[in-house]
Amino acid sequence: MSSRKRSRETQRGYSSPLREDVEVPKAPAAPREALVDPGELVVDARPSIPLVQPPDAPHDLELEEIVERGTPRLLGDAWCAVEVWTQNRVYGLDGALVCRFVRDRRTNVTHEDHPVLGARLLGGQRRAEDGRITHVAHPFPRRGMAAVFATGMGARLRVSETSSVTRVVVRQRVVELTAETAPPTWDAIVGG
Repeated sequence: MSSRKRSRETQRGYSSPLREDVEVPKAPAAPREALVDPGELVVDARPSIPLVQPPDAPHDLELEEIVERGTPRLLGDAWCAVEVWTQNRVYGLDGALVCRFVRDRRTNVTHEDHPVLGARLLGGQRRAEDGRITHVAHPFPRRGMAAVFATGMGARLRVSETSSVTRVVVRQRVVELTAETAPPTWDAIVGG
């Protein structure tokens, strides 16, 4: 096997930094004035880049922390770890992202025979008007996407999608144990 050396100006996937026809965007302007002491002007050369999303911007995921105090038996109860909201329904998922209940938002009635009961949430998808999938999110759908649930395995995978998602709530559970007895096993906690 012969070895040839190639002379390259760049690495694969990167253009030459020496090209003059490429316009490099400038960093946002930094605040020009910051008063430290009356009469003394300090110029900060760092760009002002927002590190946190503005508080009025909608988040795709809401985190809700539930803090409880009780006996270890509390941990063995069924737990709704994620709620996926659409315009008409709320889908309640356990920690393994398996749908455990579907509730009507207007009447608060649960649908015992809904097709996604027992199905696992795969994520979300958005389709173009022609039906082609343009965006995919995993493990949770984003607002405006359809939530995608699946049952079965391999070639027998059956996929269902909901209407447009309006809200996704991830529920973190914290239990302060008060009894002296041993807590349940992790199998009981995650399987419950």
